[in-house]
Amino acid sequence: MNSRYGKTLTLTVLSLLVLCIITACGQTTTSTSTSSSSGEKAAEADKGSAGTPTHLNVALFWLGSNLDPAEEWNGWTLTRAAIGETLIQFDENMKLVPKIADSWDRIDDTTWHFHIRDGVTFHNGNKVTADAVKKSIERSMELNERGQSTLPVASMTAEGQDLTIKTTEPYASLLGNIAEPLFVIVDTSADTSQFKSEPIATGPFMVTGYTPDQEIQVKKYDGYWDGAADVDTITFKYIKDDSTRALALQSGEIDVASNVGRSSLALFQDQSQYTIDEIPSLRTQFVWFNTQNPLLSEPDVRRAISYGIDREMYANTLVGGQAAKGPFTSALPFGYDQVKGYDYEPETAKKLLDEAGYKDADGDGIREKDGQKLTLQLILNSAYESDSIVAAAMQSQLKEIGVNLELTSYEDLTDHQKSGNYDLALTSINTGITGDPQYILDFYFKTGAEWNIGGYSNPKLDAVIQQLHSKFDVEKRYELAAEAQQMILDDAAYMFITYTPINIVSKSNVQGATMYPIDFYLLDRNIQVGQ
Repeated sequence: MNSRYGKTLTLTVLSLLVLCIITACGQTTTSTSTSSSSGEKAAEADKGSAGTPTHLNVALFWLGSNLDPAEEWNGWTLTRAAIGETLIQFDENMKLVPKIADSWDRIDDTTWHFHIRDGVTFHNGNKVTADAVKKSIERSMELNERGQSTLPVASMTAEGQDLTIKTTEPYASLLGNIAEPLFVIVDTSADTSQFKSEPIATGPFMVTGYTPDQEIQVKKYDGYWDGAADVDTITFKYIKDDSTRALALQSGEIDVASNVGRSSLALFQDQSQYTIDEIPSLRTQFVWFNTQNPLLSEPDVRRAISYGIDREMYANTLVGGQAAKGPFTSALPFGYDQVKGYDYEPETAKKLLDEAGYKDADGDGIREKDGQKLTLQLILNSAYESDSIVAAAMQSQLKEIGVNLELTSYEDLTDHQKSGNYDLALTSINTGITGDPQYILDFYFKTGAEWNIGGYSNPKLDAVIQQLHSKFDVEKRYELAAEAQQMILDDAAYMFITYTPINIVSKSNVQGATMYPIDFYLLDRNIQVGQ
């Protein structure tokens, strides 16, 4: 068969397959109900005339295990729901701006000074002092392994509104790390055992009700330091399935939805009814290779698989965004232009597998070696439309080079990822969460790192990453980041797929629902509801 015709036929079949998946998603989720009686009753507040209390229903695509920001990744829920705040945060241009701290400076390589803003109070009315901030940060470091790793603190001293942090070593990424929602400031003088359901923080909204895995009820905090919000109450509903969120918005069950599936955006093009804010994100869709699996311990097999998928087609035709080269998107100045990734080169892939000894001896289209078929299991999150689409595309294309990819979907990947009981794992992460490359390199790619779940190890890479800890020169940091990325790519330890766009869709009478490149944030005090 002519190769060009064969490729066209493959893409046609693939497109039909993807269409079927999208259609099936829509059909499957039509009967799914995520409404709650409390949210429906509260929504009636939005129906009245001027002066009537205003209410919003907002859909979240992810909800942590509880509301204590010091545990796991729960702080992200608090910042998205405008319940909690950190000392400093990122703006829409990824620039660090004041929040609880109104100024800061580096005294020397290991000493940082923060001035805590006057007039800030916790939701219980207690004043936010430097000592309160110190105790909150210490609590996060004590309760969360990630806290100890991201802030190597030798000592903290508090006097009035002045907080001084000394690190155990020069630590150039401290500012970005302390903006991570793990370090949401809470009142540790309160009953912290209640923080799982009612944290005492500083944001424009405070918790009034919480149902695990379902919803959060909040009301505006009248004592908020930057002025009380206009919206009186909000119900944050956890709707993890992309298509279900879209249906809930279309039916009027919710007013604002984050990360609506790309195939559903066409439903909201009427600007008289909806507002769509879609921007390039800092999220990278990628695959972990389980390097402990004998089939994937050979770098050439991993390289062959990396050459066997068409990222450009996925981005341009299937899910949007941009084809990925390495872990960091082109929106981040971390060396994207300096690294060489993997293009779609199926013939190169076949050659590498031939050289690795994998042949299709029995003519069934799947290669084998020493009697073992090159069959691999890929696990993915069933709730994410883009992951399902890309996984199906990968399955089709890898079969063309003789690799059998079996797909297994789960509602929550976390335990399955950490178990190591998989061959490949597809997911996406925000690789710019601290505005600096060090955090992600430390936590995903360094030997023995918390989220290096594929068991990848390269001592030379570890040494490059370690240099980032003490290099304060920005350009040098970016050069080291590019060097580290190229090592990861050369080893084909991970497979980077696309840089995904993100969006927030709201009813046209909602103002202030703005998408940030870094998805720590969703709403703030400026959210408004018109008539």
